[in-house]
Amino acid sequence: MVFIMTRIYKIALCLVLVVTACTNKFELYSYDGDTTIVYAVLDANADTNYFKITKSFLGNANELGQSYEANNYKYDEIDVKFIGYFDNSDKIDTIQLDTVSKFIPYNENSHFYTGMRQVYYFTDRKIQLGKEYQLIVLRYSDGKISSAKIKMTNAVSFLKPYPNKKLSFRGRLDSIVWVVNDPATNNHTTAAYFDINGYFHYKELLPGTTDTVDQVITWNMYSGLPQNMLSAYGYYLAYYTPKSLFDILGSNKYLQDNSPYGVQRWIGKFEYCISSIGNELYNYYLINNSYSLIQDVPNYSNIENGIGLMSSRTANRSFHTIEQVTRKKICNDFNYGFIYNPND
Repeated sequence: MVFIMTRIYKIALCLVLVVTACTNKFELYSYDGDTTIVYAVLDANADTNYFKITKSFLGNANELGQSYEANNYKYDEIDVKFIGYFDNSDKIDTIQLDTVSKFIPYNENSHFYTGMRQVYYFTDRKIQLGKEYQLIVLRYSDGKISSAKIKMTNAVSFLKPYPNKKLSFRGRLDSIVWVVNDPATNNHTTAAYFDINGYFHYKELLPGTTDTVDQVITWNMYSGLPQNMLSAYGYYLAYYTPKSLFDILGSNKYLQDNSPYGVQRWIGKFEYCISSIGNELYNYYLINNSYSLIQDVPNYSNIENGIGLMSSRTANRSFHTIEQVTRKKICNDFNYGFIYNPND
């Protein structure tokens, strides 16, 4: 039975944000004991981008899962190159990816290796929005090349809410409006999917503590295909119900269970986030969340001569102050310790 370290991919998936509703389960099977496995979700806004490159193995999962050598190539067994546009250059460049190690603490319930291990390949060269990139992995033992090519998603700019606008959440219907920052594409995005979330930020001071803690509540506002959000005027829009914020706060499990007498909370800014999801990541999401009469769901991979996923994701954010009437309502309607300050 072939065993691929699915839990490692769960860790990698948490390190690079992906579709909010997307499963982080990544099931990979191979009947070759040495198949190259690649996982990377690239973000042009990130300071550093990481690539998880491992290999499959044949044998007993409980035994080989704890063997670092059975799951990973040594630094001198493969050559990893990344090709594309970097920093502010308008010319294609080829760079050699370096490796980074991480300490994996011992866990008696884990079936996987521990200790200081080479975990990721990485680059801190800046990736450009909307450009094409290729990863090439050469295995020295047999000259086999595994590769993947993608196009980065492009960024967006918020038109609504406009900058510095104070937000009221007492209405029944409102919209988020944005444009794509790429005139060459006639404002059409390279993303396959948009995921729009809101984040209610606040600070918290629990009784008996001396330091405030930053907290956030996530609001899944809208998700969908770009073509379904594109207006005739060339901008994109998504509708939502502002007053739903009060329902979200009222039903929040953490606030319900952690609001003892004396707790103090201060309302922060509200954040809108539009995530532009790459085509490959969206296809992976569709396949792994599809329903079929076929018992085994096929696994999506865009790695040539290997298995795995390389795709892109770009998140654009807009922060806004919540207006006084909404703040007062939150403080008065919920017994969560929110403090109303008319001078905020």
